[in-house]
Amino acid sequence: MRTSILYQNPEHDVTLIDIPTSIAVAQGGTDYSDTLLSNAPLDKPFVLQQHQPKNQMARQKHAIQLSCVDKHVEYRAAIEKALSTIQVPGAWCVPRRLTAQVPCSGKKAERMDMDDLEKELESRLREWSALGENKRDDAFDFQKMMASVLAGGGTDATWTEKVAHKWYMSHNPTGTADRSQEHDVNPKEPWTAAFHNGETHASTLAISDGSSQYRFKIPPRSTLFLSDSTHSDAFRASFRELTEEYTLPRHFDLILLDPPWPNGSAKRKGAYEQVGGMPYMMKVLSKMDIDSYVEQNALVGIWITNKESLRHHVLGPGGLFEKWNVGLIEEWIWIKTTTKGEPMFSLENLWRKPYEIFLLGRAAPNSWTKMVAAGNIKKKVIAAVPDIHSRKPCLKELLEPYMSDTSDYSALEIFSRYLVAGWTSWGNEVIKFNWDKYWAPDSGDSDTDTRVLDSNK
Repeated sequence: MRTSILYQNPEHDVTLIDIPTSIAVAQGGTDYSDTLLSNAPLDKPFVLQQHQPKNQMARQKHAIQLSCVDKHVEYRAAIEKALSTIQVPGAWCVPRRLTAQVPCSGKKAERMDMDDLEKELESRLREWSALGENKRDDAFDFQKMMASVLAGGGTDATWTEKVAHKWYMSHNPTGTADRSQEHDVNPKEPWTAAFHNGETHASTLAISDGSSQYRFKIPPRSTLFLSDSTHSDAFRASFRELTEEYTLPRHFDLILLDPPWPNGSAKRKGAYEQVGGMPYMMKVLSKMDIDSYVEQNALVGIWITNKESLRHHVLGPGGLFEKWNVGLIEEWIWIKTTTKGEPMFSLENLWRKPYEIFLLGRAAPNSWTKMVAAGNIKKKVIAAVPDIHSRKPCLKELLEPYMSDTSDYSALEIFSRYLVAGWTSWGNEVIKFNWDKYWAPDSGDSDTDTRVLDSNK
């Protein structure tokens, strides 16, 4: 059985995982053996310069960083111990197929590199997301304006309606079909921004305006809502309709979030509006009413950066976990390494850390129980060689053991940029990495197979 776990200790608190494979495995089914294209792995650590603060604001940030030293010392000890535990014969990742190595088809694509194609796709995703929201809300707003501008027109309601009707979609099962027939998908239904694949095998979703076509592989039993999370009302309306039509769960045993926390990343800023910084992001998360989708005893996990203020926003008094009635039970540390198992840059660096944190909590078992953090917060370390910018490991393989029945549970992932078999995904780039240009047929080379090195065996 294919797996992305390259090493795991007997206690299952130290894991080496391959990021592209973790996403590929999560597509589900035996018909999905393709390789997710990636960037070249990091062979040696980066050397970062330590800069002294030059103004009052920089000095204040410097003081805040110094105040968090104890937490970083704790993380560093756990990371160093974990890295010394992992033993694999060779590189710390599976051999990768690079985006630059796979040519794109079509006259237009031949004149563009992958970065240009990606920018074009991201523009389309924002347009499709906005069009889905326009059907729920007739009020003029930024998203409507973007839909018109991206289509090359004005901002009046008549033009927006024309834009909405120019995109069509169609889908067909691909699990038993020959690959050569997958290109026969002829879009003929109006674009809706919500889709459920109820089959036990993948489906190809094609979106076209007559001159351009974009194709996405939709995993079995997966549900997508291509919608900006700032428009939670549009999501709720689509969610009610689709769950009623297909009799899907409305509460989830597992909810994951990877919010686009305010930072200097141009790519993430392009995906979500962040004009208001942290106050804006916290308002967005509060308006999403996450607690209304949480099943009793559900697991709730959220990625955070290494800012102490952000940690407080999630775990502190009045924070997200308190609002959702979720108590922290575990803390996972993703350490980004080279192919030789070294941190991608020094753990001693004050301004940047080569790790990110995943907070895992448990929801209340009933409405009258108030959840608090567990008395002993278990720490786990996940090592992985970084992939395409901001692409995180898919945690499905690591979280399913927490489920009482791995074949019968419900999961919702928010701010997702790829789909997972059997899960519901919501975000304005939710199908980005399911685009067919990010995938290549498996070469069949046995050297690229993933493997598990478990010290129990």
